[in-house]
Amino acid sequence: MDKRVLIIGEIFVDTHLDIIDINGPLIRLGGIFHSARAFSAIGVEYVLAYYAPDYLDDDINYYSCVLKSQGCFRLGEVKNAPNVMLVNESREVGDQGYYNILKDQAVYTEIEQLTNIVNITKPTDILIYPGRYDTKKILIDLRDYKGRIHVDFHYDSENIKPDTIPVLSTIILSTSSIVFKSLCNGNVHDLISYFKPFNAEFILFKENRGGALCYSFPKDNYYESPAYYVPTMHSVGVGDIYNAVFISDLINRDTEKNMRLASQCAARYAETMLYEKFQVNVQAVLGNLEQMIGLEGVRLSWEERKIINIYIAAPDFPDINTLLLDELSESLRYHNFNPRLPIRENGIVRETMTPEEKLQIFRNDLDLLSTCHLLIAVLLINDAGTLVELGMFAQSGKPTIVFDPYNICQNMFVTHTPNYFCKTIGEVIDATYQCLRRR
Repeated sequence: MDKRVLIIGEIFVDTHLDIIDINGPLIRLGGIFHSARAFSAIGVEYVLAYYAPDYLDDDINYYSCVLKSQGCFRLGEVKNAPNVMLVNESREVGDQGYYNILKDQAVYTEIEQLTNIVNITKPTDILIYPGRYDTKKILIDLRDYKGRIHVDFHYDSENIKPDTIPVLSTIILSTSSIVFKSLCNGNVHDLISYFKPFNAEFILFKENRGGALCYSFPKDNYYESPAYYVPTMHSVGVGDIYNAVFISDLINRDTEKNMRLASQCAARYAETMLYEKFQVNVQAVLGNLEQMIGLEGVRLSWEERKIINIYIAAPDFPDINTLLLDELSESLRYHNFNPRLPIRENGIVRETMTPEEKLQIFRNDLDLLSTCHLLIAVLLINDAGTLVELGMFAQSGKPTIVFDPYNICQNMFVTHTPNYFCKTIGEVIDATYQCLRRR
């Protein structure tokens, strides 16, 4: 039987506050429509079973036809809330600042029976995105379903327990999942222990720009795949693309190759907001499959990043506006790196200090410099100390990045010394992964 996937979940209006066109913030249908775009692009049959407010019905029906859905069923209605998702930071340089407008007053009303939809559409696979609707009822209704069930434990899934669900094929999480960060203490060992009672076949753990990890319970085996770098326009729904392609098993149930293909397609989604361009690019990947999935990519696991010290060389002084340093540090921590700010850790040299005290701070900074794996020089002003630290670190053979947000650098040695020369924090984050990725 050919594969047919039933996607269950909510539909939102994604509103990108940081991507502005002539009509204002860029908007498009999100929620389960992200995975729908993936199935459409790779040519896998799928069906939608959704929760949404009334006013979206015409758009949902129209775009489900455009994306060649094999069925579009309204599973439930959302009342008293518009299902508008504000996205403050589309590229996921740091926390994206999602905000679901009026979410706390939303009321979910069942309209269609899930068992009827399953009987009509006969899916081989079911992909569930839990929400504030009655996910427990959905899972109970699927107790007798004989196909493969895949559940994304990203949002509103903390209360899903093994005694309330059918046997799962794939449990899907990412590093930003509340389940991973809170219930699994942010580490892979606890993640596997937490989900062992669920009797699933796989855990798929997506580690954003550092690639992905998949654990097979029956085989007690790990599989890894890299992320593939593209100039990122956005990251909203990129993980949903990965989910859809991975569970489609286009490469003969070869886990690692399917992970690599999913990563390639996810990268194609991140570089554009236009479905037509995404579809063309995905078909190009499928047309050159062996070459594309054989590319090296970026692999740097979540847990590896935690022990990577990054020296932030900058004029971190009281009379300098250092808000960019705070933003950069927070972005690095969001990606689980360990930024080190020498002046905040070791103190600032003051005129009232003795020569011995000044020398001790200098030595402490040198010790910190020697323990770091990467240096990022932030050119807030033309500061001699920052440039000296850059030169010393580069001389050690370790990678360096220069971040010049105000275009103040005119010196040839400064522009040619670092491995990467960046103008935005987004470029710095991308360069960090490139510098530190596992070879």
